[in-house]
Amino acid sequence: MNEPLTDIEIRAANQADMGAISRIMNYPPEPPTAAMLGAERASRLGDILVRAGINLKIDDAFVAVVDEIVAGVMECGGRGVPGAGVGALLPLLPRIVPVLGFALPRGVRGMLARGRVGFPPVPDAFAVVELYVDERMRGRGIGGRLLDHAETLAGAGGWKRMCIETGIDNPARRLYERHEFRVIETKTDAAYERLTGSPGRILMTKDI
Repeated sequence: MNEPLTDIEIRAANQADMGAISRIMNYPPEPPTAAMLGAERASRLGDILVRAGINLKIDDAFVAVVDEIVAGVMECGGRGVPGAGVGALLPLLPRIVPVLGFALPRGVRGMLARGRVGFPPVPDAFAVVELYVDERMRGRGIGGRLLDHAETLAGAGGWKRMCIETGIDNPARRLYERHEFRVIETKTDAAYERLTGSPGRILMTKDI
């Protein structure tokens, strides 16, 4: 087992970090998206969406840096963010369609199904919108440090509650539970499970 890291710097993300951020978020891709589209397509699509500001808002993002290398990323703020709608994706279609190819109809069905298992913003909670750690560095305290930073920001902003949305079967759920997040709502969808292999998603909150 790898030893926890003690020298982890958390700082605001910037455009110069975008390549490292996209690598961490998309290579490898999230298992539900990979199951739906295939790993290569899922990674390439995720890269487009991250760099376009759809899957990550850089102004609300922080990175964890270890030995001057970006090893984790988190987007957080006083809102929850639903998945991107069709309107937000339309300008990107000339780039998305060649990536998806014959998998485009499956991708559209997946987006619709994903919407059925998503949650609306929690208005009274500081949301951890995205949290990813480089797969080579997982289990060494980086995700925990990012969550601690989010809680510090939430407390400084006067928030009394935090929230996270994640997959029912996402291994990161254990990290959130160790940080005292508890499931308050679960959504499942048969079509989403057929497409992705994942039964659905959960909403977790923590009082602070």
